[in-house]
Amino acid sequence: MIYTLTQPMSPSPGLHSAGVSPVVSPVVSPNVSPVTTVSPMSLTPGIMHLINYGDKDLGLLLSQRMELVWHGEFERLFAQYFPHSWQLIPTFNPPTDGWRIFKDSAKVRFSCQDCGHGWTSMKGRVIFWFNLNYGANSGLVMFKLYGQQCQRCKNGKYEHAMWYPEEVVKVLGNVYNRVGQIYYGFVRPPLRIDRRAGKPRNQHNAELCQACKDGLCREEWSFS
Repeated sequence: MIYTLTQPMSPSPGLHSAGVSPVVSPVVSPNVSPVTTVSPMSLTPGIMHLINYGDKDLGLLLSQRMELVWHGEFERLFAQYFPHSWQLIPTFNPPTDGWRIFKDSAKVRFSCQDCGHGWTSMKGRVIFWFNLNYGANSGLVMFKLYGQQCQRCKNGKYEHAMWYPEEVVKVLGNVYNRVGQIYYGFVRPPLRIDRRAGKPRNQHNAELCQACKDGLCREEWSFS
């Protein structure tokens, strides 16, 4: 099974925009620093070997390990923001106003559940929404992964993206830095824009792209 969003989740009442304190001055911790570069050793030991697989072979393994990659790397990074406790939650629907938004891009792979056709895309899109509740010492990062339709079937169904481990590490490092910029005093933290090597066989088809349909595919990265 592909790591998919089977049940939309809403933010905790304690993290509703009405309960989030405005940022007056960043909380600066001497033990917290931005992510600059990411090496394979930063991956959870149980999935480090996955970066050595080719695109086709890795597709089958990605479907079983993605939840471990996303949550394992998130916990490794955001534990550095102690005493604040951060959670990562997938969602189908964006939260209400008052949340910071970060959009990132990656190389991803798709596999049609109807005909078995597989393809890669350099325009995988993810949107992060994040908020910190100072009163509760807790923060929440919500995210949505965007899909694409099969160009052979054209059945109107968006297939879920399978993310490569190093791409997950990259985008989580980027959102970690954006959170640090807003809440922890990071000054101009780096933004990684590299992608896993590869040359997709076909050009990007905006008519089959969920992010394009929602008007979110024109820019590779954005932060607000």
